[in-house]
Amino acid sequence: MKNIFVSFIYTILVRPWLTFIIGVSFHNIKPLKDANQFIIVANHNSHFDTVSIMAALPSNKRKNTCAVASGDYFGKSPFTVTLMKLFFNAILITKKTKPGHLSNLEVLDQRIKEGKSLIMYPEGSRGNPGTISSFKKGIAKLLKENPSVPFIPVYLDGFGRVLPKNKVLIVPLICKVRFGSPLFATTNDTKTTLEEVKKEILNLKQKNERDRNQFDFY
Repeated sequence: MKNIFVSFIYTILVRPWLTFIIGVSFHNIKPLKDANQFIIVANHNSHFDTVSIMAALPSNKRKNTCAVASGDYFGKSPFTVTLMKLFFNAILITKKTKPGHLSNLEVLDQRIKEGKSLIMYPEGSRGNPGTISSFKKGIAKLLKENPSVPFIPVYLDGFGRVLPKNKVLIVPLICKVRFGSPLFATTNDTKTTLEEVKKEILNLKQKNERDRNQFDFY
């Protein structure tokens, strides 16, 4: 019943609202239909990032995909926790692990081994629009521990201007969610894997800019 309700909300309300009111377009979503399990890796500028990625997922993939989010931010009230878990299957991680509990990385690794897919933002927090900050090592370690699970790079364009960090006013704008193809880490070296993942997201960013320039008139 929960999955039917959530699928209805995304299909009838969320995706049309994102498309026609906010101005979000989705590009190259076919890899999402073909991959059985994956780790989506994206740049992060806005709270709309996760909503938009989840809205792009086919319903049969969405129910098995968990968004990794800050427990220090979203775990402050039972109501917020409930919403995050209901609509994003959220895994809330905190900066400090309680004694006797699994580490954040162990929790994520456990979910992957249970067959779950993940949405991760290696920058760790929302950055400035148009820029991609340095990546945390967690994604590289997960890919090393789960070599049969591919990562799907995603570049999110425009969302930092729709709902900027520390702002509450939503500004309709043209935004793009551009998916890359599923890829596997080619090495067990953490630094090299981080470079590979970031390079793929930057490649999508460049493709996005080339497409935009095709419509510029001078």
